[in-house]
Amino acid sequence: MRVLYGIQCTGNGHITRSIDLIKELRKYVQVDVLTSGSHSEVKLPFEVKYCRKGLAYYFGKNGSFDLGRTLRENNLMRFYKELRTVPTHLYDMVISDFEPITAWSAKRDWIYSVGVSNQVALLHPQVPKPNVVSPFSKLIIHKFCPTKKNYGLYYSKLNEELYYPPIRDMVKGLKPEVQDYYVVYLPSYGNDKLIKHLSTFSDTHWVIFSKHAEKTSYHGNITINPIADYAFLKAIEKCKGVLCGAGFGTTSEALYLKKKLMVIPMKSQYEQQCNAHSLQLLGVSVIQKLSKKNYSSIHAWLNNGTIPQVEILDEKNKLVRTILNDYVQYVNSTEIY
Repeated sequence: MRVLYGIQCTGNGHITRSIDLIKELRKYVQVDVLTSGSHSEVKLPFEVKYCRKGLAYYFGKNGSFDLGRTLRENNLMRFYKELRTVPTHLYDMVISDFEPITAWSAKRDWIYSVGVSNQVALLHPQVPKPNVVSPFSKLIIHKFCPTKKNYGLYYSKLNEELYYPPIRDMVKGLKPEVQDYYVVYLPSYGNDKLIKHLSTFSDTHWVIFSKHAEKTSYHGNITINPIADYAFLKAIEKCKGVLCGAGFGTTSEALYLKKKLMVIPMKSQYEQQCNAHSLQLLGVSVIQKLSKKNYSSIHAWLNNGTIPQVEILDEKNKLVRTILNDYVQYVNSTEIY
Protein backbone atom coordinates (compact mmCIF):
# COMPACT_ATOMS: atom_id res chain seq x y z
CA MET A 1 0.00 0.00 0.00
CA ARG A 2 1.33 3.44 -0.94
CA VAL A 3 0.49 6.58 1.03
CA LEU A 4 1.28 10.21 0.16
CA TYR A 5 1.59 12.35 3.29
CA GLY A 6 1.25 16.14 2.84
CA ILE A 7 2.69 18.54 5.43
CA GLN A 8 1.91 22.23 5.67
CA CYS A 9 5.13 24.10 6.50
CA THR A 10 3.66 27.33 7.82
CA GLY A 11 5.00 27.34 11.35
CA ASN A 12 6.64 24.30 12.92
CA GLY A 13 3.76 22.41 14.53
CA HIS A 14 2.66 20.53 11.41
CA ILE A 15 6.19 19.23 10.89
CA THR A 16 6.91 18.24 14.49
CA ARG A 17 3.75 16.16 14.88
CA SER A 18 4.10 14.61 11.42
CA ILE A 19 7.58 13.20 12.11
CA ASP A 20 6.46 10.54 14.58
CA LEU A 21 3.16 9.86 12.78
CA ILE A 22 5.07 9.11 9.59
CA LYS A 23 7.48 6.87 11.50
CA GLU A 24 4.47 5.00 12.90
CA LEU A 25 2.84 4.70 9.47
CA ARG A 26 6.01 3.30 7.96
CA LYS A 27 5.73 0.29 10.25
CA TYR A 28 2.78 -0.81 8.09
CA VAL A 29 2.86 0.89 4.67
CA GLN A 30 5.10 2.76 2.22
CA VAL A 31 4.95 6.52 2.78
CA ASP A 32 6.15 9.34 0.52
CA VAL A 33 6.17 12.93 1.78
CA LEU A 34 5.13 16.22 0.16
CA THR A 35 5.73 19.58 1.82
CA SER A 36 4.38 22.98 0.85
CA GLY A 37 5.15 26.39 2.27
CA SER A 38 8.54 27.51 3.54
CA HIS A 39 8.05 29.47 6.77
CA SER A 40 9.33 26.84 9.22
CA GLU A 41 12.63 26.09 10.94
CA VAL A 42 12.28 22.41 11.92
CA LYS A 43 13.83 20.01 9.41
CA LEU A 44 12.35 16.64 8.53
CA PRO A 45 14.67 13.71 9.33
CA PHE A 46 13.82 11.86 6.11
CA GLU A 47 13.55 12.40 2.37
CA VAL A 48 10.90 14.72 0.97
CA LYS A 49 9.65 13.28 -2.31
CA TYR A 50 7.84 16.42 -3.47
CA CYS A 51 8.53 19.99 -2.39
CA ARG A 52 6.08 22.69 -3.50
CA LYS A 53 5.33 26.36 -2.77
CA GLY A 54 1.64 25.77 -2.07
CA LEU A 55 -0.46 28.34 -0.21
CA ALA A 56 0.46 29.75 3.20
CA TYR A 57 0.38 32.87 5.34
CA TYR A 58 3.46 34.72 6.63
CA PHE A 59 3.97 35.94 10.19
CA GLY A 60 3.96 39.67 10.82
CA LYS A 61 5.55 41.66 13.65
CA ASN A 62 2.50 43.14 15.41
CA GLY A 63 0.61 40.09 16.61
CA SER A 64 -0.94 39.08 13.30
CA PHE A 65 0.08 37.70 9.92
CA ASP A 66 1.75 39.84 7.26
CA LEU A 67 -1.13 40.45 4.86
CA GLY A 68 0.96 42.22 2.22
CA ARG A 69 3.59 39.49 2.02
CA THR A 70 0.94 36.77 2.17
CA LEU A 71 -0.81 38.25 -0.85
CA ARG A 72 2.48 38.74 -2.72
CA GLU A 73 3.85 35.26 -2.05
CA ASN A 74 0.69 33.29 -2.85
CA ASN A 75 -0.13 32.71 -6.48
CA LEU A 76 -3.29 30.82 -7.46
CA MET A 77 -2.04 30.11 -10.98
CA ARG A 78 1.17 28.62 -9.59
CA PHE A 79 -0.88 26.61 -7.10
CA TYR A 80 -3.03 25.20 -9.93
CA LYS A 81 0.09 24.26 -11.90
CA GLU A 82 1.58 22.56 -8.83
CA LEU A 83 -1.59 20.49 -8.43
CA ARG A 84 -1.01 19.07 -11.89
CA THR A 85 2.53 17.96 -11.06
CA VAL A 86 1.63 15.75 -8.09
CA PRO A 87 0.88 12.14 -9.16
CA THR A 88 -1.68 11.27 -6.50
CA HIS A 89 -3.10 8.67 -8.90
CA LEU A 90 -0.06 6.51 -8.04
CA TYR A 91 -1.12 6.26 -4.39
CA ASP A 92 -3.80 4.32 -2.56
CA MET A 93 -4.38 7.00 0.06
CA VAL A 94 -3.47 10.64 0.74
CA ILE A 95 -3.04 12.02 4.26
CA SER A 96 -3.04 15.80 4.62
CA ASP A 97 -1.87 17.69 7.69
CA PHE A 98 -3.70 20.81 6.53
CA GLU A 99 -1.68 20.69 3.31
CA PRO A 100 -3.80 21.83 0.34
CA ILE A 101 -1.90 20.43 -2.67
CA THR A 102 -2.25 16.80 -1.60
CA ALA A 103 -5.89 17.32 -0.56
CA TRP A 104 -6.96 18.97 -3.83
CA SER A 105 -4.88 16.60 -5.97
CA ALA A 106 -6.55 13.61 -4.30
CA LYS A 107 -9.95 15.16 -4.92
CA ARG A 108 -9.06 15.64 -8.60
CA ASP A 109 -7.92 12.03 -8.99
CA TRP A 110 -10.70 10.49 -6.87
CA ILE A 111 -8.15 9.12 -4.38
CA TYR A 112 -9.20 8.30 -0.81
CA SER A 113 -7.98 11.17 1.38
CA VAL A 114 -7.94 11.93 5.07
CA GLY A 115 -7.19 15.03 7.12
CA VAL A 116 -5.14 14.73 10.32
CA SER A 117 -4.71 18.03 12.12
CA ASN A 118 -5.90 20.37 14.82
CA GLN A 119 -7.66 22.37 12.10
CA VAL A 120 -10.03 19.55 11.18
CA ALA A 121 -10.87 19.10 14.88
CA LEU A 122 -12.40 22.58 14.70
CA LEU A 123 -15.00 21.22 12.27
CA HIS A 124 -16.40 19.04 15.06
CA PRO A 125 -19.44 20.55 16.84
CA GLN A 126 -18.26 19.42 20.30
CA VAL A 127 -15.02 21.42 20.12
CA PRO A 128 -15.57 24.78 21.90
CA LYS A 129 -15.49 27.91 19.74
CA PRO A 130 -15.23 31.58 20.76
CA ASN A 131 -18.18 33.85 20.07
CA VAL A 132 -16.17 36.31 17.95
CA VAL A 133 -14.11 34.92 15.06
CA SER A 134 -12.86 36.04 11.68
CA PRO A 135 -15.36 34.86 8.99
CA PHE A 136 -12.56 34.67 6.42
CA SER A 137 -10.33 32.53 8.64
CA LYS A 138 -13.27 30.27 9.48
CA LEU A 139 -13.93 29.81 5.76
CA ILE A 140 -10.31 28.75 5.24
CA ILE A 141 -10.65 26.00 7.86
CA HIS A 142 -13.73 24.65 6.07
CA LYS A 143 -12.52 24.88 2.47
CA PHE A 144 -8.70 24.92 2.42
CA CYS A 145 -8.08 21.15 2.46
CA PRO A 146 -11.08 19.06 1.35
CA THR A 147 -10.71 15.43 2.48
CA LYS A 148 -13.03 12.44 2.56
CA LYS A 149 -12.50 11.61 6.26
CA ASN A 150 -11.07 13.63 9.13
CA TYR A 151 -9.20 12.72 12.31
CA GLY A 152 -9.08 15.75 14.57
CA LEU A 153 -6.28 16.41 17.06
CA TYR A 154 -7.37 18.14 20.27
CA TYR A 155 -6.17 18.84 23.81
CA SER A 156 -8.65 16.50 25.49
CA LYS A 157 -10.65 13.40 24.60
CA LEU A 158 -14.11 14.84 23.99
CA ASN A 159 -15.16 11.80 21.94
CA GLU A 160 -13.79 8.87 19.94
CA GLU A 161 -13.50 10.97 16.78
CA LEU A 162 -10.84 13.19 18.34
CA TYR A 163 -7.28 12.21 19.29
CA TYR A 164 -4.74 13.59 21.72
CA PRO A 165 -1.87 15.65 20.24
CA PRO A 166 0.93 13.40 18.97
CA ILE A 167 3.86 14.11 21.32
CA ARG A 168 7.29 13.60 19.79
CA ASP A 169 9.60 10.96 21.21
CA MET A 170 12.16 13.77 21.70
CA VAL A 171 9.73 15.57 24.00
CA LYS A 172 8.77 12.41 25.88
CA GLY A 173 12.47 11.84 26.54
CA LEU A 174 12.92 15.18 28.30
CA LYS A 175 13.24 15.39 32.10
CA PRO A 176 11.42 18.59 33.11
CA GLU A 177 12.66 20.73 35.96
CA VAL A 178 12.06 24.34 37.01
CA GLN A 179 14.79 26.95 36.66
CA ASP A 180 14.31 30.69 36.99
CA TYR A 181 13.56 31.78 33.42
CA TYR A 182 10.63 31.87 31.00
CA VAL A 183 10.61 30.74 27.38
CA VAL A 184 8.92 33.02 24.83
CA TYR A 185 7.78 31.94 21.37
CA LEU A 186 5.65 34.63 19.71
CA PRO A 187 6.51 34.43 15.99
CA SER A 188 3.95 37.07 15.00
CA TYR A 189 5.72 39.74 17.09
CA GLY A 190 8.92 41.52 16.08
CA ASN A 191 11.95 41.58 18.37
CA ASP A 192 11.69 45.32 19.08
CA LYS A 193 8.12 44.94 20.31
CA LEU A 194 9.02 41.97 22.48
CA ILE A 195 11.94 43.85 24.04
CA LYS A 196 9.81 46.93 24.63
CA HIS A 197 7.13 45.07 26.58
CA LEU A 198 9.03 42.27 28.29
CA SER A 199 11.83 44.52 29.56
CA THR A 200 9.15 46.08 31.81
CA PHE A 201 9.24 42.88 33.88
CA SER A 202 12.83 43.50 34.91
CA ASP A 203 12.91 40.80 37.62
CA THR A 204 12.10 38.10 35.07
CA HIS A 205 14.61 36.45 32.76
CA TRP A 206 13.00 35.95 29.33
CA VAL A 207 14.52 33.54 26.78
CA ILE A 208 12.99 34.39 23.41
CA PHE A 209 13.09 32.18 20.33
CA SER A 210 12.41 34.42 17.34
CA LYS A 211 11.75 33.93 13.63
CA HIS A 212 13.20 37.41 13.19
CA ALA A 213 16.61 36.68 14.77
CA GLU A 214 19.71 35.49 12.90
CA LYS A 215 21.97 35.18 15.95
CA THR A 216 21.76 35.26 19.74
CA SER A 217 21.63 38.71 21.33
CA TYR A 218 21.26 40.04 24.87
CA HIS A 219 19.10 42.95 26.05
CA GLY A 220 19.20 43.32 29.84
CA ASN A 221 16.87 40.65 31.25
CA ILE A 222 16.12 39.33 27.76
CA THR A 223 17.97 36.80 25.60
CA ILE A 224 16.90 36.46 21.96
CA ASN A 225 17.78 33.30 20.02
CA PRO A 226 17.11 32.20 16.46
CA ILE A 227 14.81 29.19 16.34
CA ALA A 228 16.61 25.87 16.61
CA ASP A 229 14.51 22.84 17.47
CA TYR A 230 16.87 21.09 19.90
CA ALA A 231 17.82 24.30 21.72
CA PHE A 232 14.15 25.24 21.98
CA LEU A 233 13.21 21.87 23.50
CA LYS A 234 16.08 22.01 26.00
CA ALA A 235 15.02 25.50 27.01
CA ILE A 236 11.41 24.40 27.58
CA GLU A 237 12.62 21.35 29.50
CA LYS A 238 14.05 23.49 32.30
CA CYS A 239 12.00 26.70 32.14
CA LYS A 240 9.60 28.01 34.75
CA GLY A 241 6.89 28.77 32.21
CA VAL A 242 6.09 29.37 28.55
CA LEU A 243 4.66 32.52 26.94
CA CYS A 244 3.63 31.69 23.39
CA GLY A 245 1.07 31.99 20.63
CA ALA A 246 -1.90 29.64 20.54
CA GLY A 247 -0.40 27.29 17.98
CA PHE A 248 -1.29 23.67 18.66
CA GLY A 249 2.23 22.19 18.69
CA THR A 250 3.99 24.37 21.28
CA THR A 251 0.98 24.57 23.59
CA SER A 252 0.50 20.77 23.50
CA GLU A 253 4.14 20.13 24.34
CA ALA A 254 4.12 22.70 27.15
CA LEU A 255 1.02 21.07 28.66
CA TYR A 256 2.58 17.62 28.33
CA LEU A 257 5.68 18.82 30.18
CA LYS A 258 3.48 20.37 32.91
CA LYS A 259 4.74 23.89 32.35
CA LYS A 260 2.99 27.05 33.43
CA LEU A 261 1.51 28.50 30.26
CA MET A 262 0.21 31.82 28.96
CA VAL A 263 -0.93 32.21 25.36
CA ILE A 264 -1.48 35.20 23.08
CA PRO A 265 -3.43 34.09 19.98
CA MET A 266 -2.69 35.70 16.63
CA LYS A 267 -5.24 38.32 15.64
CA SER A 268 -7.76 37.19 13.00
CA GLN A 269 -6.36 33.65 12.99
CA TYR A 270 -9.32 31.32 13.53
CA GLU A 271 -7.39 28.24 14.66
CA GLN A 272 -5.40 30.16 17.27
CA GLN A 273 -8.49 31.98 18.53
CA CYS A 274 -10.25 28.62 18.96
CA ASN A 275 -7.20 27.06 20.62
CA ALA A 276 -6.93 29.97 23.05
CA HIS A 277 -10.61 29.60 23.93
CA SER A 278 -10.18 25.86 24.61
CA LEU A 279 -6.99 26.41 26.60
CA GLN A 280 -8.68 29.02 28.78
CA LEU A 281 -11.41 26.48 29.58
CA LEU A 282 -8.63 24.10 30.63
CA GLY A 283 -7.15 26.64 33.06
CA VAL A 284 -4.48 28.26 30.86
CA SER A 285 -3.92 32.03 31.13
CA VAL A 286 -4.89 33.92 27.96
CA ILE A 287 -4.43 37.53 26.88
CA GLN A 288 -5.44 38.85 23.47
CA LYS A 289 -2.35 40.91 22.73
CA LEU A 290 0.99 42.04 24.13
CA SER A 291 0.22 45.54 25.37
CA LYS A 292 0.40 47.79 28.44
CA LYS A 293 -3.21 47.11 29.36
CA ASN A 294 -2.34 43.43 29.83
CA TYR A 295 0.70 44.02 32.07
CA SER A 296 -1.35 43.27 35.20
CA SER A 297 -2.41 39.92 33.74
CA ILE A 298 1.21 39.04 32.92
CA HIS A 299 2.28 40.05 36.46
CA ALA A 300 -0.47 37.84 37.92
CA TRP A 301 0.63 34.92 35.76
CA LEU A 302 4.28 35.33 36.73
CA ASN A 303 3.34 35.35 40.41
CA ASN A 304 0.90 32.46 40.12
CA GLY A 305 2.38 28.98 40.31
CA THR A 306 -0.74 27.22 39.04
CA ILE A 307 -0.02 24.66 36.32
CA PRO A 308 -2.96 23.37 34.23
CA GLN A 309 -3.52 19.68 34.97
CA VAL A 310 -4.07 18.41 31.45
CA GLU A 311 -3.29 14.76 30.71
CA ILE A 312 -2.14 13.98 27.17
CA LEU A 313 -1.90 10.28 26.31
CA ASP A 314 0.07 8.64 23.50
CA GLU A 315 -2.41 7.59 20.79
CA LYS A 316 -0.12 7.56 17.74
CA ASN A 317 -0.40 3.82 17.15
CA LYS A 318 -4.15 3.81 17.73
CA LEU A 319 -4.61 6.73 15.32
CA VAL A 320 -2.49 5.15 12.57
CA ARG A 321 -4.19 1.77 12.88
CA THR A 322 -7.63 3.43 12.80
CA ILE A 323 -6.74 5.35 9.63
CA LEU A 324 -5.55 2.17 7.92
CA ASN A 325 -8.50 0.07 9.11
CA ASP A 326 -10.97 2.73 7.96
CA TYR A 327 -9.31 2.69 4.54
CA VAL A 328 -9.72 -1.10 4.30
CA GLN A 329 -13.39 -0.81 5.25
CA TYR A 330 -13.86 1.91 2.63
CA VAL A 331 -12.25 -0.22 -0.08
CA ASN A 332 -14.32 -3.26 0.86
CA SER A 333 -17.55 -1.27 0.85
CA THR A 334 -16.87 0.26 -2.56
CA GLU A 335 -16.02 -3.14 -4.06
CA ILE A 336 -19.48 -4.37 -3.10
CA TYR A 337 -20.99 -1.84 -5.50
